[in-house]
Amino acid sequence: MIEFENLTYSYRSGEYKALDHISLSIRQGEWVSIIGHNGSGKSTLVKILMGILEDYEGTIRVNGTALDEDNRAELRKRFAIVFQNPDNQFVGATVEDDVAFGLENKGVPRTEMVRRTEAALKAVNMYPYKDHEPSRLSGGQKQRVAIASALAMAPDVLILDEATSMIDPEGRREVLEILQKIHHEGKTTLIYITHDLAEIEQSDHAVIMHEGRIISEGTIDEIYQDTDALIASRLVLPFHMELSKRLLDGEYMSYKTLVERL
Repeated sequence: MIEFENLTYSYRSGEYKALDHISLSIRQGEWVSIIGHNGSGKSTLVKILMGILEDYEGTIRVNGTALDEDNRAELRKRFAIVFQNPDNQFVGATVEDDVAFGLENKGVPRTEMVRRTEAALKAVNMYPYKDHEPSRLSGGQKQRVAIASALAMAPDVLILDEATSMIDPEGRREVLEILQKIHHEGKTTLIYITHDLAEIEQSDHAVIMHEGRIISEGTIDEIYQDTDALIASRLVLPFHMELSKRLLDGEYMSYKTLVERL
């Protein structure tokens, strides 16, 4: 569905390459996690895809069509993004108003707007809070509302850029459970940006970025077994990975594989 071909982007007049000839393919309905430290290039990749950054080199294709000045605005309507801080995304006085805001701006008929707002809030288990003020919600609840606002736009691609980094462990669990539910429905392609290896377990495909380059990609187990890439990326290893290495053959494993082997 999405193809990046030799994508290159430089900050500060070419002195620093935030992206260095990135090539990556993402299939329809796939959950792709892009992992890396701050400065690895993962958020730059998303900002280019969303049109926040321009003047890149290389090609981006959506369903086989290369993005250009004539079509990029129309093609990007298929994408929705949830950012790091949910407080920065709220504009409505109530949860329901906030989710409906984007639909109203698009001129969606009221009957359809009400239906899609209700469906989106139910999808993230926030419908009982529809009349609440967003500011009074917990961090996890706020991020679920932000996801509902994105889902109401019926995107083909939902992008989450460090969407759990500012919420507590319980809120993080809530958000990941919602994403699993969306993924199992198979209609929406998920691009999940994170620096936390523990959050990628449900992904179909994972990519490790470091200093603007892709240094490893594959299934979760393939990523976990690429010891050189894990060391080079300087990512913090989850407890279950350290445990698997100590207990079973010196290998890093996903949580699911570790349980099966035990």
